[in-house]
Amino acid sequence: MSARLPTLVVAAAIVVAACTARPNNALPPEFTTTSSTSLEVVEPPPTTVTLPPPDLAEPIEVVGVADGDTFLGRTADGEAEVRLLGVNAPELDECYGDQARTLLTELLVGADEVTIGADDASDDTDPFGRLLRYVFAVADGEPVFVNERLVAEGAAIALQNGHRHAAAFKALEDRAYASGRGLWGTFACSPEEAGAVPDRPQLRVSEVAADPPGPDEEALEDEWVELVNESYTSVDLGGWGIRDESTRNRLVLPPGVGLAPGETLRIVTGCGTNGGRVVYWCSDAPIWNNDGDTVIVTDPDGNVVDRRVWRP
Repeated sequence: MSARLPTLVVAAAIVVAACTARPNNALPPEFTTTSSTSLEVVEPPPTTVTLPPPDLAEPIEVVGVADGDTFLGRTADGEAEVRLLGVNAPELDECYGDQARTLLTELLVGADEVTIGADDASDDTDPFGRLLRYVFAVADGEPVFVNERLVAEGAAIALQNGHRHAAAFKALEDRAYASGRGLWGTFACSPEEAGAVPDRPQLRVSEVAADPPGPDEEALEDEWVELVNESYTSVDLGGWGIRDESTRNRLVLPPGVGLAPGETLRIVTGCGTNGGRVVYWCSDAPIWNNDGDTVIVTDPDGNVVDRRVWRP
């Protein structure tokens, strides 16, 4: 039976210390270790990490790290794939995906002790059968709440999906975004030496209609996000992206969509014909979570240009 954790004390952002990875042999190929708008900032509580009591923590041996929020481990019940609860790191083929996996590897493989615990406010497993868990690591006597650290370092997005630490994690994400840490950096995906320029177009989220009247599934044409061009010149939005907190919902804007300075583009969840500064996502289900979500806007290189959060 999985240990269920009480509400844990979460820490403010902590600077990552370098760790030495232990050798990892005979791993499955997908599990590898590696060496390598106005902004509302809600301050997280200035507390320290407290490990759960031993009877509520399950020791786990880390076998390999798949990406920035998933690893393979071995418990007393055998091998299991663990998905870190309450966070969503970039995929390996996305901006900052490799760096997120490197950070998780350093935190876990270099630790003296790793434990996991479930949350009675969350599901026990995800749709892929992976254990949803809070993860704690101890290195050189210092405990680290790994889920929290990933968010604080800008290596993962905080999910507002009902888990106990959703508000605290989102507050840490606010700070990471405000300071341009990790995936929130201006040139996280295209450093200046690769040709990025500091005067890139300024596209902002101007308005969100996340909870239109009526049943959500019947109001897809009334659920939308609006973007405004705050640049001094027109912007071709072909290749720009918009997404939510999850891994599921991503939209790449089609070529030929242009915005003059001050113009807005409405992105509608339902289906329709693009035109007149309106683009249709054509999703068969609602995109935006009524009870808290995040709109993230990216340029064609994957750099985050704007972010809009609403909370429960």
